[in-house]
Amino acid sequence: MHFSSFGTTINSYAIVKAINQHGIPVFHTSEMHLKPFLCRESACNLADIIAVYKQSERFYIVGIEIKEWDKPLNPKMAKDYLETYRPTCEYFYLAAKRFSKSTVDMEDIGLFDLTKMKVIKNSKYLYPDVDFRANLMGRIKNNFKVLTNAVDDPFQRTIGEF
Repeated sequence: MHFSSFGTTINSYAIVKAINQHGIPVFHTSEMHLKPFLCRESACNLADIIAVYKQSERFYIVGIEIKEWDKPLNPKMAKDYLETYRPTCEYFYLAAKRFSKSTVDMEDIGLFDLTKMKVIKNSKYLYPDVDFRANLMGRIKNNFKVLTNAVDDPFQRTIGEF
């Protein structure tokens, strides 16, 4: 299965469905801006996949970056992507065919094997910036008219959670 066509992410549903550590997937889209402003200095301006998972009454934003090439993904690139996704997403996964040993040993980052189509290392919670995460959740709700009951602030709780 391929995940890119002329620079655009395709078949994202297969990866989103295979990541089930954060609840059930309730929304996903590809090629979405991570930050509330255009940032040319980041490793990427657009997330390959932004997914929202629901666990109990809580919604989690998960960012996924896909690299389909055959060479192992190196830690410098992995770190750059992690730092780009960290302010906005609660969890982050790199999806690739191969990872270098030092990439596997990195903290916080989750790894998804595209050849086995499964998570080989879980992401740790990233404690996103409240305003960045709220902006992204607000754009998801406004642009796609979904998840109207999701809170924007990652630390806010709904009455159903108590």
